[in-house]
Amino acid sequence: MVGIYSFALGALELGWILDFISVPVLNGFISAAAIVITLGQLDSLLGIPDVGDGTATIIHDLFANLPRASGVTIAIGLSGVVLLQGLQFLGQKWGKKYKIVWVLSISRAAIALLLFTGISFGVNKSRPLNDPLFELSKVKANSIVPPRAPDTALLAKVAGRSIAPLVAAALEHIAIAKAFGAKNGYIIEPSQELVYLGLTNFFNSFFSAMAVGGAMSRTAVNSESGVKSPLSGLVTAGFVLLGIYKLSPALFWIPKATLAAIIVTAVWALINIRVFGKYWRTSFTDFVASQIAFWVTLFVSAETGIGVAVGFSVLCLLVRSAFARADLDTAATRRSQQAFRLEISAAGGKVPQDTEIFSFGESVVFVNAYRVVGEVVDVVQTLHEGSPVLKRQKKEREERGERLWSVSAEKKLERLRREAGVFGEPPVIKVVVLDFTKVARLDTTGLKAMGDMKKEIWTYAGSEAELRFVGLNSAVRKRFERGGWELVDSDHIGDNVPIREGDHVVYPSVAAAVWERRGFMEEAYEQHGDGKTGA
Repeated sequence: MVGIYSFALGALELGWILDFISVPVLNGFISAAAIVITLGQLDSLLGIPDVGDGTATIIHDLFANLPRASGVTIAIGLSGVVLLQGLQFLGQKWGKKYKIVWVLSISRAAIALLLFTGISFGVNKSRPLNDPLFELSKVKANSIVPPRAPDTALLAKVAGRSIAPLVAAALEHIAIAKAFGAKNGYIIEPSQELVYLGLTNFFNSFFSAMAVGGAMSRTAVNSESGVKSPLSGLVTAGFVLLGIYKLSPALFWIPKATLAAIIVTAVWALINIRVFGKYWRTSFTDFVASQIAFWVTLFVSAETGIGVAVGFSVLCLLVRSAFARADLDTAATRRSQQAFRLEISAAGGKVPQDTEIFSFGESVVFVNAYRVVGEVVDVVQTLHEGSPVLKRQKKEREERGERLWSVSAEKKLERLRREAGVFGEPPVIKVVVLDFTKVARLDTTGLKAMGDMKKEIWTYAGSEAELRFVGLNSAVRKRFERGGWELVDSDHIGDNVPIREGDHVVYPSVAAAVWERRGFMEEAYEQHGDGKTGA
């Protein structure tokens, strides 16, 4: 069902539906789901019998049956956790310096399995199979299960429950793809990714597989290993098949505590409750939405948590729209527009070629944030060249054979420029003016989207490309500042208030933002920074 839903969303290009799940809701849901997974593994990790299902029941049963915990199982489980965390720490600290440390770190799960399976076989081979020293996985398989059609009665039961894993897998998959695309200089097509997820999960279901999606840990390993094309999947598949057909008898002896240790350490990184404090500081509504997603997912169910939290976010958006205030400063707005036209006319009747102006017509919130900032980035890249320095560095990497397989970015840019009638070499972008005069609200998702937009522009054009703000109201400005943005009013800039790298200047009008002190950011970097330019 995850495959069917995902394929339908991708084929019909309905991925925008996922925009209704804001970043705070997603983080609350993922953190709660990770805690639920961790709690579900504690009985195997500690050797505690008779533990039921459900968060409240699991917590009660764990404490009630704690005196019955197995000391040997605890030793196996906790030593596995220590080994896994220790190898991860060594990799983070010395992995980039020493190749062997890096290999040991990324292979830590395999090392733990081999080590503790060997120990398990040694101590349990002479004991009765129904009385091992500690609980074993007892997996019995020596081939791939023959494909068969899923039970139609089962499909009806899981149709509703499949929405939560679909949302989690799709959002995580696309977010990871975008993150590594930005890091390595390529772009992705979300609809294409959803179609891929759909086909993969659909055909996997005929082999009794679980729903799958992109994972941060495996993607990071591939990236650090120097993988540049999907061909690496054939190598991975080869080792998987080798394990299934030749090494499966060893799976019988894997301690359950070791599997629990691997799962627990894997999901720890997904538990991010510190971000709730940031939501509290930036937006009370987003904080409440994240808490609804967290606590309902934790104590009720994942699909209910997602549904209730999204419903709350949409309801808040509708209430704000119903009570939105009219713009009472029409006279000042007209004067500002008139002054802008006069200044542009006096300067030759057009905006400088190295400048783009974007006027946002509505609030930037979770339902439109990434679509809006995506359009900004597309326009910048379509009508302007990026940093010559970064362009030259990219060309040098390609000449050294470091070019990635993906050509989506080049094809998309060619299509956009062809549609826009842009040929030859357009001017380099230097100034991006963001007119927030009509933006009444910016939520946490909008703030993150603006941060992602800044990174993409600076990755393309270098950090000397200036982002200049106009018309920030007090609420939106406060949201930016609480999110860590350094904002400086243009009339406060002087010899005693130098501009630092990372600052963003707020101007009283679009005209002032376009023409006032052009290029001063580069001068400020040279005078007060380390003299470096580029992303």
